[in-house]
Amino acid sequence: MWYTGKKLSMNMPLYDDMGARFCDQDDLEVYYRALGLNGVEIILADHPETAIELIRPGTVNGQHLYFSLFWVDWWRRDFACLDQMFGSRRRWMEYYGGTDREILLDIYRKELAFAREQGAAYVVFHVSEASLRESFSFRFSHTDREVVEASLEVINALLDEESCPFDFLVENLWWPGLNLRDAELTAWMLEEIHTDKKGIMLDTGHYMNAVGTVRTEEEGAACLMDLADTYEKAGLLSMFKGVHLHQSLSGGHIQALRRGEVPCPDLEFDALFSEAYKNTCVIDEHRPFETGAVIPFLEKINPQYITFEFQQYSRGAYARQAETQRQALGLPSLC
Repeated sequence: MWYTGKKLSMNMPLYDDMGARFCDQDDLEVYYRALGLNGVEIILADHPETAIELIRPGTVNGQHLYFSLFWVDWWRRDFACLDQMFGSRRRWMEYYGGTDREILLDIYRKELAFAREQGAAYVVFHVSEASLRESFSFRFSHTDREVVEASLEVINALLDEESCPFDFLVENLWWPGLNLRDAELTAWMLEEIHTDKKGIMLDTGHYMNAVGTVRTEEEGAACLMDLADTYEKAGLLSMFKGVHLHQSLSGGHIQALRRGEVPCPDLEFDALFSEAYKNTCVIDEHRPFETGAVIPFLEKINPQYITFEFQQYSRGAYARQAETQRQALGLPSLC
């Protein structure tokens, strides 16, 4: 079967509320194994102490690294742009913690050290950038190439310091950066990453958002197969080492955004951040697949790592979504 021998994960942000959902390590393991999964993909969050106690050695398949939606201007030292975006220099200095690039690199160093400690098979790095206002307007100040170049500077600064014991996977979003719409740019980025243990963590919902017209599961599965065909012709199919598996059928909303029918609220930074987050959740639905339409795509790219990535609102909500997708894909319970 297509899933035999794969690392199949539950997405698990490590924060206290997540930790409170499970009694202990055994409870967590029984929970995800009943959904046909054999481990977790973690992401560190604020105050993770309770959740970290649930992690049993050998159960962390992968780790998602820190991600900031808007960071390129800070990395490039475009302080005037940040002054305008945040409304004051004091505000963005507090947000980023200062101006020294080592602040960001230290965050990643600590997270990579944690991944090593957990024995993760892979880590995931988002390659993307959009300001809060751009997330509404879809008119961006940075090109895909510019975001990729800045991301390579960060990635290689880290990889040049210490060898990588796990697969270093770059993930696509629908904002500027690695959105997978340009196979030549993808190939160039992968070539420039300073490790042989590299590849793509394909987020299926994010790619549907990048296409921007998907409204049904069948359309989503078809655009994913088109992607696989394109990357096969480019000799890149084997680079799809992992998949964040979910669907997003928000093409109608994305088209409305692109037409300017959903204006950006005229708010200061903190309030705008909240509204932009709500808008992003409308775009990025994280729905489970409800049919087997995506199975031929999974069989074609043959990923090593598959994560059932849904919004972690509650223990019950995640289980219902994962069970829907498990049954649609013919995935057996491991209990």
